[in-house]
Amino acid sequence: MENKGETNSTSEKKGNKTNKLLIVVILLLFCFCGYLIWQNLELQKLLEQGSIAYTEVSAERDQVKKDLENMLAQYDEMAANNEELSEELQAERTKIETLLKQAKGKNWTIHKLRKETETLRTIMKGYVVQIDSLNQVNGRLTAENKVVRTELSSEKSKTQDLTKKNEGLSDLVTVASYLKTSALKSHGVRIKSNNTGKETDRAKKVGKVRTQFTILKNSITVPGKKWVYIRILTPDGKVLSEKTDDSNKFDFNGVRGLYSSKKQIEYNNQQQTLTIDWKKTEDFPIGEYNVEVYADGVDIGKTKFSLK
Repeated sequence: MENKGETNSTSEKKGNKTNKLLIVVILLLFCFCGYLIWQNLELQKLLEQGSIAYTEVSAERDQVKKDLENMLAQYDEMAANNEELSEELQAERTKIETLLKQAKGKNWTIHKLRKETETLRTIMKGYVVQIDSLNQVNGRLTAENKVVRTELSSEKSKTQDLTKKNEGLSDLVTVASYLKTSALKSHGVRIKSNNTGKETDRAKKVGKVRTQFTILKNSITVPGKKWVYIRILTPDGKVLSEKTDDSNKFDFNGVRGLYSSKKQIEYNNQQQTLTIDWKKTEDFPIGEYNVEVYADGVDIGKTKFSLK
């Protein structure tokens, strides 16, 4: 019985030791599990922070890309509107394109990109100020140019008006310088045997046509020798002329035509009376005749007479 009691006591002691060992193991397992849980939570926290950081960096990279693209468009606009700065703007544009390639690729550093982007933005602001200054100068020059053009246009208009007035005065002087006639008369003359003449309107008896007139005083006309031409037109419009070739023609009113008689005078700006005859070369037809007087290429008088 005693041996049996000792055996039971020994078994109980062994069982207690085993239980204690199991409890220790369980406690260690709980601690280890707790550590694993804590480590897992920390890892998840780090992953979340890393994800947030990546998202923020990606967003910042996208913003940098957007800023670079906007600056690229602004540089293009400035280069198109300002040829004076085109070379400098093109150089900065090349830098922006390089940074934009880096921002789109994998090999990039956001801090470096941000810093260089800000540098380019500062440079661009300087160009904007410079361009604004140039635009202001151009605006002033444009306004001054407009004023100058207006003044030139006004002076040109005045000059044209004066030119027209001078031309008008010149025309008036030219017209005023033409010789003028008065008491212009033409008639048929019957030649008597003693070479004297008597006025007649009988066509068969007319030996010559006499034209008489007075050239008036004109102080504007240039004095000197002048030819006075007479054109006698028959009832059917034919010019009475000794010859019909160019030797019997003269220039008048912008054309060249035949004359009947001519006479050279010495004009000294004073009034003088002239008589110019046309001698008969053929029978005179019955009807009304027109007589025209010319000097200096213009007509200075007209008259008519009739034969029956």
